[in-house]
Amino acid sequence: MTGTEIYKRTPTYDKEATSIRLHAPQWKLLLAFDGQRSLAEVALSVEVAFADALPLTEQFLGREWIEEQPITLDQYLKRTGASSVSAIGSAVTPAIVLHEPKPEATAPSAVLASAVMEESAPSFRAASAPPNATTPERPRGGMRLSAVVDYIVSQVGNSSLGQLMVYRIFLRVNPQLLQAEDIVSVHLVNDSSVVKTETLKEAISQAVLEVLKRPLPDSVYAPA
Repeated sequence: MTGTEIYKRTPTYDKEATSIRLHAPQWKLLLAFDGQRSLAEVALSVEVAFADALPLTEQFLGREWIEEQPITLDQYLKRTGASSVSAIGSAVTPAIVLHEPKPEATAPSAVLASAVMEESAPSFRAASAPPNATTPERPRGGMRLSAVVDYIVSQVGNSSLGQLMVYRIFLRVNPQLLQAEDIVSVHLVNDSSVVKTETLKEAISQAVLEVLKRPLPDSVYAPA
């Protein structure tokens, strides 16, 4: 189970629905399977961690309440953003542009290499951190953005949704803090940016904690 599978509720679910007993978060996940969205998309939409959604989905499959929904080649190509079969795997993931770069610092090649994700893109309701959640202690050393991106995507289990999650998290960071370190975009592949300002490191860490409900691991920080 990779998270790209698409599930729909079954006739068995329809027959047993009135007698099923589940906790509210489990109902929320079960009812979200609509035969249109992938498991990772469903989990993100109902704010259930992907790691928690997997065993629940397996439980629903075992009780035959849901079943996998096959899709056509055209649907698959549309979901992957590929124009044809030959284009699959050839696309380079664009950078996520956080704000407009300063005019004097804008290079034509950098603009062409970046795809701007408008704020009107699909949004998800931001969940507040649990009452007992606190900002993790900041290890010394710079924060490697590539490691932060890898961690965020790993929590979603899907590269496309990972882009949205990275975008969602960094939108919570004060843009003035990002501009102060000349960070105008976050590359999803081989980003060499290192955050050195403690205030910005704390802001990114807090944004990750509030959205993912998990603190950043020490591995995202470079050695002091």
